[in-house]
Amino acid sequence: MAAMARPLRLECAKAFYHVFSRGNERRAVFYDDRDREHFLALLGVVRQRFEAEPLAYVLMPNHYHLVLRTLRPNLSRAMQWLGVAYTNWFNARHERSGHLFQGRFRAVLVEDEAYLRRLLLYVHRNPLRSGLVERLADYPWSSYRCLAYGRGREEWFRPASALTLFGGRPREFRRAVQDYSEEADKLSENLWHGLWLGSEEGLKALVERLRLRRHAEKPQTRAALRAAGGASVTTLAAHCAAALGISPAELEELRRPRRHARRPLRDLLIHTVWRGSDQRLSDVGAYFGVGYACVSIASRRAEAHLRADRRLADRVKGIIQN
Repeated sequence: MAAMARPLRLECAKAFYHVFSRGNERRAVFYDDRDREHFLALLGVVRQRFEAEPLAYVLMPNHYHLVLRTLRPNLSRAMQWLGVAYTNWFNARHERSGHLFQGRFRAVLVEDEAYLRRLLLYVHRNPLRSGLVERLADYPWSSYRCLAYGRGREEWFRPASALTLFGGRPREFRRAVQDYSEEADKLSENLWHGLWLGSEEGLKALVERLRLRRHAEKPQTRAALRAAGGASVTTLAAHCAAALGISPAELEELRRPRRHARRPLRDLLIHTVWRGSDQRLSDVGAYFGVGYACVSIASRRAEAHLRADRRLADRVKGIIQN
């Protein structure tokens, strides 16, 4: 079975992120207050060591939410260190072993301060949504009480960074959180492919700026590139066929599936279209009259053929990269 693709990381300097991670099998990652205190202490180390500043944090029983500003493009290093450091400490303390968190952390890049402000309101209301408390002021394991009332501040936490978005006034922040309506705001409608919180125009600019085609094997990147606009499978197939010396008539013949027939040229064409584009497996499969699994299988057969023909491999590589 093929390994699941890792979540795409968009790492930028001076950027804002919503970072979250759940316990393995949705189990608790904090058993008691000492666990929570230690996690927050490690979060302070992240701020100092990796220059990743927390603007907000919410510790829930089986997951956590962070809103971070990174001064350097090192989010993965910072969060990997936090996860490993806390897991090792937690396992030793509770005499357990194995994974604590469910896979790698998830991170969403936030477009600008307008979306960041809304995100801060949304994140801080997690204890209310989960029914842990009836008043946010009663929940001690988030940055809400510090930002709203100036109480319970961790030594490393700088409330001014978040309060700037609310005129620097805790009262305005408190009122905004209390008045926030998820139904009215519909923040999730601005979440694109699990990696970008912002406008569609901002996403297109991001795709161009970071040249995401370098990561075309990532499913999230393919989705982002499709959102930014791209050539259809028909256009891409015609381009790849011409580059491979396949005539339009031959292309139409190769599009038709044949059961139990070895067709290396068809495999090669499918591979080139798939690897050289931002299209879904299912879209490529529909063009060639097969399911998405057959596209993956054909691509692997083509790769085996290319390993035996270096000259052809270089040619196909040039087509894919262009």
